[in-house]
Amino acid sequence: MICQCSSFTTLSLLYRAMTQEIKEAILQVLPTLAEDTLSLLLTRLNSIGVDRKSDLQYVKEEDLSEHLRPIESRKLLNKWSTDGQLRCAENLQSDNSQSDSTHSPCRLDSSSSSFSSSPTSTNSSTSTVDIDSWPDCFKVPWGKMPHAISMAVHSQKRPAPRDRREMVRIIVDEMRVIEANPSRSDCFSVAKKIVRQYPKSFADVLKDGTKIGSGYASLVNQIKSRVEHLNRDNVTARRRRGKTLPSSSTTKSTKGPSDQYGCISWQPECPTGETEDSLKGKKEQMQEMFSREGPVGGERGCVDQLMHVTYYLQRNSINASPPHTIAELRKDWPYLFTQKSLYSHFQHLTDIPILEKMEGAIAEKGKMILQFYRQKPTNSEVKQVLSMFEASGSTIVGPCVILCLMAHFKENPDGLLLQVDETATPADVERLPLPDAPRLVIQGNKFVSNKWMLTIEKQVVMTPHSSFTAGLATLFATLYTFNLEYQEEASCVLEFIQRCFVGINPDTGSKASSGKKKRHTINVKVCTLLRKLMDFDWLGF
Repeated sequence: MICQCSSFTTLSLLYRAMTQEIKEAILQVLPTLAEDTLSLLLTRLNSIGVDRKSDLQYVKEEDLSEHLRPIESRKLLNKWSTDGQLRCAENLQSDNSQSDSTHSPCRLDSSSSSFSSSPTSTNSSTSTVDIDSWPDCFKVPWGKMPHAISMAVHSQKRPAPRDRREMVRIIVDEMRVIEANPSRSDCFSVAKKIVRQYPKSFADVLKDGTKIGSGYASLVNQIKSRVEHLNRDNVTARRRRGKTLPSSSTTKSTKGPSDQYGCISWQPECPTGETEDSLKGKKEQMQEMFSREGPVGGERGCVDQLMHVTYYLQRNSINASPPHTIAELRKDWPYLFTQKSLYSHFQHLTDIPILEKMEGAIAEKGKMILQFYRQKPTNSEVKQVLSMFEASGSTIVGPCVILCLMAHFKENPDGLLLQVDETATPADVERLPLPDAPRLVIQGNKFVSNKWMLTIEKQVVMTPHSSFTAGLATLFATLYTFNLEYQEEASCVLEFIQRCFVGINPDTGSKASSGKKKRHTINVKVCTLLRKLMDFDWLGF
């Protein structure tokens, strides 16, 4: 009796293992197949004699027609037929070829969604894949994913963060079977493949349709972070960056990618029907008008037209090498330092209406960000900002949003916003120890006041205006208009504003300071926060 029970248990375990193997073979091709359909299909395959995975190559379309649509059946049959041919070729190869221990390319393994390493022969008909290009052929192991992931992709919804983390762990385990320490480029290829297959579940997109970066940067970072975590004590698997020899010339003689980053009209051609001399005449006309009427003259329609036609000459001045000082640019182009003309120049440069964008972002995304921090304050500094905001009784959300972001990134608020007395004049402000990088100077309490001035290169370039949001739009526009890098003290919050509020998401380049150029497309801290906000926006947590 004991012997019979033991035999029965062994057979039961073998049956379960084979059923699981067949189940994975189905879900590898049809990862979104409903659970009840999958169960019926497994029963059907067992009834026609499929006892092991190798039997799948003999299944015909009519065997599946009761439970699957024709295209689904053909996908499975095509995969199983190919796997059967690969097995035959491997058997022939193992009988007729000799191992070559010095050359071991990567081959698709019929029993796995990844790859296995094996020797090849010059006469073999087996499909082989160069180890250097394995990410292009990598098969995501959907059959091994938690049920919640299968349901999410089937219903085209975002999975919960914990399920996404489990998915990343499974994917990285499969990748490391092939390469112990996949490079960021390898992770990029795999993440891109996943997002292209299931964009509604994994793409970096906010609920309002705002796409962040490439659309898969957050998944790349999660995959690469998991790889680095697993290899933290594995010295042999580490990748070392080669040292760069110091260049003989360290002076920046020409404008580089950081200046053109996100711009569509960085240096245009001279407009048709104009010459540099004719444009200089229009420039002098505006200088004379400004000396007579001051900034108020910028509201006249003729100034709009003159600024538009002289855009080419403005860019010549701004892009000059060595660059002109802000004082020189103010003298040459005084109307460029008025809100209306600056916004117009920025739109010509980037094709983005900056004030409209910023107002919409603060009103909608700003509200969502504050809700996120109220429910999940990420550190004590964020809690303090929220407490001060509530105590102020202010209804102006813009300053609180920016201060919460700076607290989250642990950046000093003075890196972007300076607070002065509400009665301070431009002359008073210029007597302060101002930095060269742009600062928005708030007159009075940061949470309550709507009055601001703008400083660049230690001088006030815009005198008091109202509306904090307009001030933020003005500050951001100056960074792009005048080819200024993000100040290190506020680089994270400025990149967040750029990507989430303004919608500038280039695939390459950076406006980070020269000594802090990023190795990643998106700053990792910014990318992590954006992923959390996307989960909160879509899922409520």
